[in-house]
Amino acid sequence: MQNWQPTNPVERRMMAAHEDWLAFANDKSARLLYWHANEADAELLKVFFQTQREMSNAVLELNSPFEDADRYPAALAEEIIAFYDTRREGSARTGIVADWKPPARNHAHAAQHLFAVLNSLMLHHPDVFPGMVLVLAPARNDKPKAFEACLDKLLNLLNGPYAGLSRRLRLVLMGTDPNAFGGLAKQRPDAVRRTDGRYQMQALPRELAAQSGERGATGQFRRLFVELSESLGHNDPARLERLRASALGVSDAKQWFDQSATVHLLAGAAYLKWGSADLALSAYRDATASAQQAREASHPAGNKLVVNGLFGEASVQITRERYLDAARCYAKAAEFARVDKDSILLVEAHRMRAWCLDRARERDAALDAGFLALGAGQSMEPALRANSNLQLVVSWMLERIGWLHVRRGELERALEALYGPDWKETSKPLSPNDVSAQLIANNNMEEGNAS
Repeated sequence: MQNWQPTNPVERRMMAAHEDWLAFANDKSARLLYWHANEADAELLKVFFQTQREMSNAVLELNSPFEDADRYPAALAEEIIAFYDTRREGSARTGIVADWKPPARNHAHAAQHLFAVLNSLMLHHPDVFPGMVLVLAPARNDKPKAFEACLDKLLNLLNGPYAGLSRRLRLVLMGTDPNAFGGLAKQRPDAVRRTDGRYQMQALPRELAAQSGERGATGQFRRLFVELSESLGHNDPARLERLRASALGVSDAKQWFDQSATVHLLAGAAYLKWGSADLALSAYRDATASAQQAREASHPAGNKLVVNGLFGEASVQITRERYLDAARCYAKAAEFARVDKDSILLVEAHRMRAWCLDRARERDAALDAGFLALGAGQSMEPALRANSNLQLVVSWMLERIGWLHVRRGELERALEALYGPDWKETSKPLSPNDVSAQLIANNNMEEGNAS
């Protein structure tokens, strides 16, 4: 393994990230890493840590939202305990006796409780958790200064009463803000490290296309599409149209209607980004037309492409504040999403139609569309409902239908149908570990019923 060498652009970038990680991991005094990267390179970091989590239980990504410095450590502790609980059964199948019992919760000292949980877990399973890496990725964090102060408190404890634990624990934060955690780094220069990841992910598609060696129409289209994608970062309509025409020359000639739709969608996104509403609308309508051709040719992605074309048209109309026109686009999109049995897109079409109608002051029609969105959520996996766009619908409907509203009873019945009688609690977002546990439980139940 030590002699392994990367053989392609993806592996080379993963190796570069791994080397950056080792520089931090091998730094004996370092305790917290802020891994800064641009948006494109941040995606590589997500994949890097996903791979690490798949290879080792000792790397955990914790998504508990940050609300305040007192509750956050307690939430992290509960998330770690939940992670362990979801793996008890699987551990038993691999011969690991998962009989760890977490220490009693210390309500008065949440940070100490978090470290007590970590220390207890590592002592109980030293072979599984010789050390731990906690990737802190709060699902919500509206208080960056308070969050930084909370991290400072945790580092202070690791430097004092939990110094023994600190040698086996690393904290990681990732982000695109170049100024984040600067104060913390100045306060604790010995413990806090910053890495500026530069992995050139934006150049990856071009490198992959060049390395593929594809010939003929397929290779030509791939190369053109890569150049077209890169053009989004440059406000150059002439170059965009030149590449668009060349790519369509290949896809239309080969009757690759799905690819033609994708080319038009990309052009629409570029023009919308550049503020050219008329050109964006035209491109999105071309995308919808090509998607219809793909659908008529029985392409499996035909319906989804039509939905995306209509969503694009609607987004242009919203920028023009033509909300009723946008609502009509979303209504059409819902029809194709329903045919495709795509509950996520169906909920989104009804949700955005409701929002547009509300903006157009069509209040009753907006609520009707909102109820359609809730109804569409019935076809979603129950474990996914609280963490999907359905959650946005629930919040929006509750804001508009108060306790005294004539449709309050109708709304509560709809929420009970989706989340059960305890919908106020069960409709709250779940951690990724809880979602996984519910999906596994649902699959086991289905398998049991089938047998």
